[in-house]
Order: sequence, then structure tokens, then C-alpha cells
Amino acid sequence: MSASPSSVQAMELKGRMLLVSVLRVHDAEPHNLGNMLAARRDEAPDLMRDMPIVLDLQPVADAGDAALRAVVQQVRAAGFRLIGLQDGEAAQALEAADAAGLPPRLAMGGRGGSGEVALGEGRARREAPSAEGPEERDSAASAAPVAVHSATRVVDQPVRSGQQVYARGGDLLVTAPVSAGAELLADGHITVLGPLRGRALAGVRGLVSARIFCRRLEAELLSIGGHYRIAEDITEAERGDNRLVTLAGESLNITES
Repeated sequence: MSASPSSVQAMELKGRMLLVSVLRVHDAEPHNLGNMLAARRDEAPDLMRDMPIVLDLQPVADAGDAALRAVVQQVRAAGFRLIGLQDGEAAQALEAADAAGLPPRLAMGGRGGSGEVALGEGRARREAPSAEGPEERDSAASAAPVAVHSATRVVDQPVRSGQQVYARGGDLLVTAPVSAGAELLADGHITVLGPLRGRALAGVRGLVSARIFCRRLEAELLSIGGHYRIAEDITEAERGDNRLVTLAGESLNITES
């Protein structure tokens, strides 16, 4: 017996801190999906606006072409930037029914495709097959993402559990403590002139040269450019006063500054 619409989660957003996120739709009913999209967008409107999304329609593949097209329109209307459909029967059917205006199908890792999006595994880049020669690939690899910097966002009040602060397009400076359960995000660098006990995600749109500095490191999670370390991976020697976090390759380094 299928669950009633009210008991089924309308959608599932994966890879919140990654450059490309997968939006998996479990309920194509317009009212349910619209409410869930609005609620998720309102959690962090600055971060969600224009977020690149790959849409996974496979859980609602039997909803029909009209319903699937309506889902695509709802996602776009909610302010997400739809860049592709996850490869599968639903995407193929939708593409065949109405190719005009639809994003391309993307082969995702674990689905038999050769492209890969690593979600929740400390990686942020999508690695897809390319017909380019070695010279073109080397040139593309050397072009690091460049963030458009705006003025530094300054927060002079404690950031408490459950709060999220995002510095869109620039750096974030917090002059007060950051509690466990709080979340800091910035397109650029993050500086905390006090204890950092929550989560700090710098370079969230791909700036791998971003840095995190705090007066005292007691963080639950640290991330730069989508690569991250959780509390269990931070040693006691790395915790302490005046810590600087940088990214080298795919590893986060924590040093005393």
C-alpha cells in the first residue's frame, strides 16, 4: 500500500555544501512539492538562490510527462538553477516527450554512468568524461574558481545553535563566539575572533584558496571548497588557540597561526 501524500517527504535535497546538488523528488503533487521547495529555500535564501541543481525524477517516474514537466517548472520558479536531469528512465521519457528547453541528462556515479558527483564524501567537483586533448584538460584544470568578492560581512553578536550566517560573494568576520550547532558559510574566507564550536564552510562556491581562522578551534565541521573534515577527524593536537585552516589538494590542513 502506498503512503498518503501527507506522510511522504515531498523531496530530498542532497549535497547542501557542494557545488552541484542533487534534488531528488519523491512527490510530484504540486502543493506538496511547492511547500517543501519554499521551506527549504527559506532556510537559507542567500545560499539557495541560483544554487546549481541536478534534478532526479526517478522516484516519480510513473507520474506522467505533464507532471514531470510541472516539477521542472516548479523547481525553476523556486529560484534554483537547473543545470541537468539525472540520467534514468524518467529523464529519458521526459526528454523524448519534450526536449525543447530541458537541461541535458547527466550520468551520475553509481548509476552506471561515467560522470561522477561525490556527495557527502568530502569532494565537491563533478568529474565528467571529456573529448578534449591533454593540453586542453591541463589548461582547464589550472583555472581555479574565482569568487566575486563583495564587502566583508561582520557579525558582532554570538552565533547560537541553529543559526546560519552566510557571506555571499565575500568574506565573513565574526567577532563573537560561535556555538555548537551554528553554521558559518562564506564564498571567501572565514575569521572567528572567538571560540569556533559549530560548523565553518569557506569557499562554498569553489574558492579553494579560501582560509578559516579562529581564536580557538573546537569545531564540529570544517570545509573549504567542498572538501571537509568532521570533528572525529580533527586531532587533539590540531585543536586549540589561534588555528588556521587551509586546503592543499584535497586535504584540509590545520596549523597554529
